[in-house]
Amino acid sequence: MNVLALVAHADDELLGPGGTLIRHARTGDDVHVAIFVGKPNLAMYASARYGQEVLDKRRTQAEKAAKVAGFKSVHWLGLIDETLEQDLNSTVTAAEKVVKKVVPKVVYMHHGGDLNQDHRGVFKAGLIAVRGLLNTRVDRVLTFETPSTTEQAPALPGWQFQPNHFVNVAATLERKIRALRMYDDELRPFPHPRSREGLIALARVRGSAVGMRAAEAFSVVRECVG
Repeated sequence: MNVLALVAHADDELLGPGGTLIRHARTGDDVHVAIFVGKPNLAMYASARYGQEVLDKRRTQAEKAAKVAGFKSVHWLGLIDETLEQDLNSTVTAAEKVVKKVVPKVVYMHHGGDLNQDHRGVFKAGLIAVRGLLNTRVDRVLTFETPSTTEQAPALPGWQFQPNHFVNVAATLERKIRALRMYDDELRPFPHPRSREGLIALARVRGSAVGMRAAEAFSVVRECVG
């Protein structure tokens, strides 16, 4: 079975659904990751927060992380940082192309109420790319939380992440952390949510809510049976 993760930035694929994707790979599924941002936004910043040198480094890091995690492929969509929601037509076009190429049965993407605008752009484009009347039918669509941006959203309707699907990642959590270490400048010191301790704590909290030692939480957008 082909599984596709639609993510805005390199490292999002592990920060959010990493343990679950590794679990897919371990059970024989082909896991593909599509990373949308590949160019710096020089128009928005006098000095781009993520210049081309940094983005090129992320590409190398993501390929190394994919090998550690056991993913089959990484697709680089090459869009401009901080524009995925603003330039939604380009984001939709890129999402549709990669969905058509991978032909996934399961798709994971960012939560739609995330505070990060690029994450919201991937969600909006992803919904269009996996709509149910396409020839490429996606049977299961889920959204994930991204530590340090999802929990920062306001406590207002439409923004809050409300999980209703939990995946046991007790056996894959350490592999997720190991793969994230390939992004040597992205993991932060505790108590940052993107620290090793923060990621493990979140997995423990999500797991304890449903009687598991560690879990990743998702919201089901669509599930087709038969």
